[in-house]
Amino acid sequence: DAAHRRRAHLARLRGELDRLGAEAAAARRRVDAAAEPLADALRTLRMVPFGDACLGLERAARDVARAAGKDVEVAIEGAEVRLDRAVAEALRVPLLHLVRNAVDHGVEPPDARAAQGKARRGRITVSAHLRGGEVEVAVEDDGRGLDLEAIAARAREAGLPPEADPHALARRVLLPGFSTAREVTRVSGRGVGLDAVRAGVEALQGSVDVGSRPGLGARFVLVVPLTLVALRALIVRAGSETLAIPGGSLRRALAVRPEDVRSIGGRDTVRVDDATVPVAVLAEVLGLPGSPPMARGAGVPLVIVAAGGRQVALAVDALVAEQEVQIRGLGTRVRRSPHLAGAAILPDGGVSLILHVPAVVATALGRGGTGALHQAAEAPRVRHRVLLVDDSPTTRTLERSILEAAGYRVATAADGQEAWDILEREGADALVADVEMPRLDGFALTEAVRASTRHAALPIVLVTARESEADRARGLEVGASAYLVKSTFDQRSLLDALEQLLG
Repeated sequence: DAAHRRRAHLARLRGELDRLGAEAAAARRRVDAAAEPLADALRTLRMVPFGDACLGLERAARDVARAAGKDVEVAIEGAEVRLDRAVAEALRVPLLHLVRNAVDHGVEPPDARAAQGKARRGRITVSAHLRGGEVEVAVEDDGRGLDLEAIAARAREAGLPPEADPHALARRVLLPGFSTAREVTRVSGRGVGLDAVRAGVEALQGSVDVGSRPGLGARFVLVVPLTLVALRALIVRAGSETLAIPGGSLRRALAVRPEDVRSIGGRDTVRVDDATVPVAVLAEVLGLPGSPPMARGAGVPLVIVAAGGRQVALAVDALVAEQEVQIRGLGTRVRRSPHLAGAAILPDGGVSLILHVPAVVATALGRGGTGALHQAAEAPRVRHRVLLVDDSPTTRTLERSILEAAGYRVATAADGQEAWDILEREGADALVADVEMPRLDGFALTEAVRASTRHAALPIVLVTARESEADRARGLEVGASAYLVKSTFDQRSLLDALEQLLG
């Protein structure tokens, strides 16, 4: 009859669409496979040795030393390390500032060094080491080290609050206009050298740290990306935005429960690896709309980032993916935004803003008061138990991490029969199940649950690749509380459905 013919025609069309989709996916994989060697070759052509960034440093050191009556040698280590040509060129000015500063401020005159038992000739070492997708560049001298008392006195004159931590005090030399020199010379006293270093490195989406040992020397460490073309980034959602956090600044990602958050000194904190880490809500730091993650009554993902020797745990709405992204510059309208370093072109063609982590860390640590995270932590919350059923280990792992990050206790099963056995033995507060599974599929499992007297009212969410209206109608007909399609899967949809079903 006509209805049968229409169904047969629709079945043929569905089969044809499936075939075309599979062919398109295969073609895309072939294009990606062919393009990857070309992309690697282009990246290789952009790479130059670190030694190119150090050209002229020895001559500059000799000139400053001669004018100051000092004797200095410059040693370059890791000159063969290869990095992006643009990064190498951008490092030249910061390295020049640091070497000249080391000669003028750090290395003592020959007689003074001899009186301390040091070699009459001072030594400045400029080194480069690969650290994953980043390059760690250090400029170290064997001079007198930073004068922390002079730095503290200069900070008082500038009206800055007192700082007891020696490391934090030493970092003040990186502030704009900060100088301990009492007279202006050709090299010192203008307060622009180290500020220019910090600004130049942060323009590369890098960070600067400083350390000092009295009488033994100072060490400045610059961490910059290996390339400015692409970077490995963690994609997160915060407020209304999708954001990229450069992998080099990322230390760890974890999920916390409300009771894990503690207020210390008026600031939200968490304990991570026996260290207390301050917490800030990323959306609040950036001024984005949206409710604080933990204020919605669930656990929250934290991303621990570090810059300049300081770290902070950023609370985000969701962890999306870790992937390599293509970097693009920002337009003139947002170029002045201190928290943004660029735009990322995602593999699917979408665009995400790249965070400028040093500025985000500085803003987050500068915010005072206990936030919504701690306030939500003070109200204990019932942790519901969810039974998760899927025959794909990858899907089970992904969905389990999403649920646990939201504060649920999760039990897993590989098929419908195993899930039914767990339900009978242990029970659950909600069931999240795939449809296509061996032994007992999702539809049959749902029917079995609804037919039982013990579990008839159990909330059931089906998460499946079967997206036809007929499948959706069947899922709801057998008793599913919600029907989510994997092709358009969004973890917020799953969490929202569970929150609504569990009250």
